[in-house]
Amino acid sequence: MPFKTAFHAILAVLILHIIFTVSGAYWSVNHLDKPMHFLGGLAMGLLGLAIHHAVASRHHTHHVPIWYHALFVVGFAMLVGVAWEFHEYMLDNTLVIWYDLPKSQLSLADTMGDFLMDFLGATAAFLFFRTRL
Repeated sequence: MPFKTAFHAILAVLILHIIFTVSGAYWSVNHLDKPMHFLGGLAMGLLGLAIHHAVASRHHTHHVPIWYHALFVVGFAMLVGVAWEFHEYMLDNTLVIWYDLPKSQLSLADTMGDFLMDFLGATAAFLFFRTRL
C-alpha cells in the first residue's frame, strides 16, 4: 500500500469533514458521524498498512502470522480514533462552552459507536487493501 493512496484517502475524509462541519450537516443529519468514522477508520487503516508495509519490507516479517499484521493496522487506526475522541472531548469542554456551539459527543453510547465504526473501517482496510504480507 503506497503512502500516496493513504494520503489521498485521508485528504478525502478531511475535505468531507470540513464540508459537513461548515454546512452544519453533522447537526442536521442524524448519525452522519457514523459513516465518517467508518471512512476515517478506513483511511487510517490504509495509512497503517502503508507504514506496516514500509517497516515489514525492511525487516522481513513475512514469517509473522497474519493476525499480527492485522493487529498492527487496526491498532494503529484505533489509536488515531481514540485521539480523535479526546479531541472532540476537549472541544466540547472548551470552545463549545465558551461560544455556545453544538456538542460533538452526545453520550458514551455515541462515543462507543464511533469506536465501533473506526474499528470496522480499519478492519475493512486491512481485509480489502492488504497485499501479500
